[in-house]
Amino acid sequence: MKPLNIPLLALIVVVGAGFGAQMLETLAARGHSLPIAGWLTTVVLLVLVGVLLAYGLPLRRYMLESEERRLQPSLAPRRYQIDLPTAFRTVLLARACAYTGAVVGGIFTGQVLFLLLTGTGDLLGATLPTGSAAISGIVLGVLGVLVERWGRLPPEDGESPTESAGVGH
Repeated sequence: MKPLNIPLLALIVVVGAGFGAQMLETLAARGHSLPIAGWLTTVVLLVLVGVLLAYGLPLRRYMLESEERRLQPSLAPRRYQIDLPTAFRTVLLARACAYTGAVVGGIFTGQVLFLLLTGTGDLLGATLPTGSAAISGIVLGVLGVLVERWGRLPPEDGESPTESAGVGH
């Protein structure tokens, strides 16, 4: 599996921001009420961050212990265990969270920019909840990239890093 493409994720954020701003512009021009993110959106995104961390940290600990054992072999029992299906599902969850965070973070960033530039909506009722949802989405995307990188296996002896096949690649 190829690693996440960071420039593609950045492009998704930019396109999402344009879409979010354009959506609010179109609705405002037609006289409709503007759909604004509430605080619940931020809570849901932060719960996703917590779930991803709960699955990602054991993977990180296992991979760090594996690297430590590769450099300094030991017969002692492993402190951390994770099976391959769980590790693979964690990497897939991280990839899904990275894309979700890019889309959601981009759309809400565009909406916040529209609200700030036009002066539409009040600060506590519209701008802050939407801004916190944008930040939470971007945090989810960044954490998704990090957890996906945590699942990367080191190259085997004699292989170049691009040839190594691993959980994250």
